[in-house]
Parts: sequence; C-alpha cells; structure tokens
Amino acid sequence: MIAALACASAAMAQPAAAPTLRAMRAVAPGQWALRDPGSPEAARNSCIADTAMLFRLKLRAAPCSRFVIEDTPRIATVHYTCPGSGHVRTTIHVDTPRALRIESEGIVDGMPFADAYEARRLGACGGRGR
Repeated sequence: MIAALACASAAMAQPAAAPTLRAMRAVAPGQWALRDPGSPEAARNSCIADTAMLFRLKLRAAPCSRFVIEDTPRIATVHYTCPGSGHVRTTIHVDTPRALRIESEGIVDGMPFADAYEARRLGACGGRGR
C-alpha cells in the first residue's frame, strides 16, 4: 500500500527540531493527500502540522537525531536515526509548494522498508481552502 547529496558543509548531525530545509521553506502545513504512484488505491489524507514530519512518515513518534545529506531549493535528503526504533532516509523532491515526490527507505522495528509517495496539499487541516 502507501509506504519513503551534495552540500557537505551543510551536512551535520543535529536534533530533529532543526531549522527548516531550503527545499521545504515554501511548503505549508495542512491537509495532504499521500498516494503510492501507480497504485489503484485511493490517496490517504493526513493533517501535517509540521512539514518536517513528511520526512518521517515512519517513526513519527520516535525520538530521533537527523543528518542532512542534501539541502537545495528543490530537493532535500535527510537521514534520521531513532535509537531502539530504527532509521529512515528520505528524499523529497519539491515540484511545487503543493506537489511533492517522497522517497523513503530504512529499517523500522527490525524490518526493512522502501516507500514512494506522491503528495498533494489539499488545503488547511479540518476543511477545504488555500
């Protein structure tokens, strides 16, 4: 079903609550539809209060540290290490501030995964609009 390198000087280990990545600056929180490309299944809608969570669609609640691998105006890649839970490496391609491509892979609770999503912003959480 729906499942998830160049700027070496900017790549540094830091807490998960670090500043916004350049690629994500124009991407707004809100209601997002996440769809597995090529799947006949309907998109899954999620209220995303913090766009940094799009990098951690798996391991959302786990305490993690992050390492920024790439941070350009259109592409961001981040590796999260979550002790006792796993790790995830996610790349987000920002096609427009309302349309993203997300590729994520890693290990969660000892099991490997590799997911890809198309994400579209629908509007504000709890309703339509913007």
